[in-house]
Amino acid sequence: MSCVETEITSMSSQELEHRCKRLRNVLEENDLSSTVGVNHKGTDPLPLVIRPDEWSIIEKGIAQRARLFNALAADIYGDQKLWKEGKLPAALLYANPEFLQVAWKVKPAGDIYVHLSASDIVRLEDGSYRVMADHLQVPEGLGRALENRIGVSRAFPELFRSMRTERLAGFFKKLLDCLDGLQAEIGADAARGSSRAASGEGRVVMLASGPDSHRRAEDALLARYLGIPLVENDDLAVRNLQVYMKTLMGLKKIGAIFRRVEDRMCDPLELRIDSGEGAVGLISTVRAGNVAISNFLGSGVLETPMFTPYLPEICRTLLGEELLIPDVETVWLGDESRRDEVMREPEKWIFKKAFPEKVGANGNEVRKEAPKAYAAMTSTAQLALLQTLEENPEAWIAERYVEVSTVPAYKDGKFVTAKASMRIFAVNTMHGTSVMPGGLGMFQLVDGSLATSAAEPADKEVGEKDIWVLSERPVANFSLLAPADQVVMPSRAGGDLPSRAAENLFRLGRDLSASNMMARIARGIAVRLSDESWMEMPELPWILKAGISDDSLTKLSQDPENALRYFILRKDNKYGMQCSLTEIRDLAVQLRDRISEDLWLALNGFGVAEMPAGNGAAALLPYLKSVLSDSTAVAGLAADSMTRGHEWRFLEMGRQIESAIRTLQLIKSLLSRAPADEITNLRLLQAVLEIGDGLMTYHRRYGGRLQVTPVLDLLLSDESNPRSVAYQVARLREETEHLPGNNQGEAAFSPLDLELMRLQADLRLANIESLVQANGSERETLTKLVDEKIASIEHVAELISRLYLNHAPRTGVVHAMATEV
Repeated sequence: MSCVETEITSMSSQELEHRCKRLRNVLEENDLSSTVGVNHKGTDPLPLVIRPDEWSIIEKGIAQRARLFNALAADIYGDQKLWKEGKLPAALLYANPEFLQVAWKVKPAGDIYVHLSASDIVRLEDGSYRVMADHLQVPEGLGRALENRIGVSRAFPELFRSMRTERLAGFFKKLLDCLDGLQAEIGADAARGSSRAASGEGRVVMLASGPDSHRRAEDALLARYLGIPLVENDDLAVRNLQVYMKTLMGLKKIGAIFRRVEDRMCDPLELRIDSGEGAVGLISTVRAGNVAISNFLGSGVLETPMFTPYLPEICRTLLGEELLIPDVETVWLGDESRRDEVMREPEKWIFKKAFPEKVGANGNEVRKEAPKAYAAMTSTAQLALLQTLEENPEAWIAERYVEVSTVPAYKDGKFVTAKASMRIFAVNTMHGTSVMPGGLGMFQLVDGSLATSAAEPADKEVGEKDIWVLSERPVANFSLLAPADQVVMPSRAGGDLPSRAAENLFRLGRDLSASNMMARIARGIAVRLSDESWMEMPELPWILKAGISDDSLTKLSQDPENALRYFILRKDNKYGMQCSLTEIRDLAVQLRDRISEDLWLALNGFGVAEMPAGNGAAALLPYLKSVLSDSTAVAGLAADSMTRGHEWRFLEMGRQIESAIRTLQLIKSLLSRAPADEITNLRLLQAVLEIGDGLMTYHRRYGGRLQVTPVLDLLLSDESNPRSVAYQVARLREETEHLPGNNQGEAAFSPLDLELMRLQADLRLANIESLVQANGSERETLTKLVDEKIASIEHVAELISRLYLNHAPRTGVVHAMATEV
């Protein structure tokens, strides 16, 4: 047991629990633990400690593997000498579905194929190390290793400082320098005229998978820490063999892409046509030398386990060195000389497919089959596996079980024994190879033992550990943050806002207003159902029509309580509240790096309250109150925490557009017809003021007498009422004046300006007295005006989307609507 572990285990139970709580609080800030699998059990407070002499062995071995795989990739996508000289079987390359033909003979920037790599290693009982697996396409766990370091070091700050633990910031600086170097290399090629790259400085971006990906939270954390924009496929446009990022200010050239999506998902034009994560035409820009990719396309071929038995020979051939850290013993069953050795004792081996399997209609999708642990299988399954191995041995490899040394872990208030592996990262740059002095520790507890292979059953409890590499010398306190004495010039610019982020904020604003109005309508219905019977509420059918517009609910017209519960609680009702609430929370995840911590927490818990218990409409009221409270809290936090830049502007425009439309729909539903009796008319006016949040203002102005003319004026044309349609349109016009390219002066109004000016003028000049006049029971003039204004506001939303979110062409700005390849 190391001195670090001794210090932690000697703490009192109360002190240790306090430290563990501090650790959990840090981890929950970014919620990475929820993205690594359903069986993830959090980060252990006890780090894995590596002495300086042990680290020297690991560092040299991992650095060698990083150089080895880069050289192997260069041979695979270059001259293929290893195959021409007969040192590797042809099937290892030509039967490998991960080999990308489109990347063959394509030279990467700086001649580096594998920039970031990771290797999973274990320490055996005799003290030696073995490599379990290599990750060379999109190495996962770098963000989790960073967060585990932040969490554990904050839980034990005095211990972390006193033990001379190596810092991780230096490695991330090397990674960032590598990406910057790729961008500079592309720029240098352009200056030499070796590519068609246009003039103008490129930028480094991180291409992340969609928000539903298990890597998304980790990618967002990495992007924030490295200080590079996180983009998705919708943020990218390819034009004239250049890659651009869509922003509100136009298209910005990209010089280097740090990709976090798999090879075959990067370009739906030349790879998987059903990919929703890559950019159309990306490979063509790479061939033209106009953008650098890290890791280079096609690096997934290196992860094929069939390479493992040949790595010692590959290392001697390509590097002229012996492999410093060997792999776990691995046998390709196509090798007859070793096949019998495996088949005599299959219980000592784990069996894996040599290559991923091609699936899909066109065979363009690759699926990796789970390893098979012979000893853990039933007798029937064992016989079936042996028969499969005999029929097609060339398609399988065998990996021997190994005994791993134990480490302590803390679980359920007590110290237990576990067996762990370490994922160590390395980065290849044009100036050498650097290894991260730390990494991602992983351990499993299954009846006090751990089988050390990827064939582990998925139901075993998985935990993580921070890895502390101790130093014999004082550790430099390097940080990626700017030094305190560096002069920073004041700036009020918000930077370039990607169009996707603006669209998400716009949608969020609309969803917030929609959920607020739906909750108000539902509350109005629930209050009436709680206090009176159906027959005594003449206004209820009108309110139901305003709130529950789904045609499928017409059969419930005689059962308004069930209709209301369906509207509020059912997640499969696309017109209901839960649909909007779910989208708000989903958008919060996508906007994690654009909003403050407090606002994100409020949005992440928006509408997440205890579901109503019991029957009756009254049981719904506490839940509706909670939703309205969440709406008020989010509005206040946004107003207090967001600078008045484009992020705020698009959020507000979305809220204003949806609020105006919902208010117009409320007016149409409750006021477009004149009730035959005065009681119904009064109750309708009372209801529309309650739902429109204008009851207090009305009574303060007009007393207790309700009339349709002042009610309509308050909700439609009164620009001093923040709930009125006119107020929303006026604010909308103010916000759009600050949009890029829209402030053209009085001599040349944009289409957006003209539409809003017409809309505002119509509302200001509306004759309220004539609008409330009824032709029989119908207020046809009011209905016509409301329909026209709804169409006008929807047209405004369409213009905003077309001009700023979808990048339709407009004068003076270069846009990309399609790929030119």
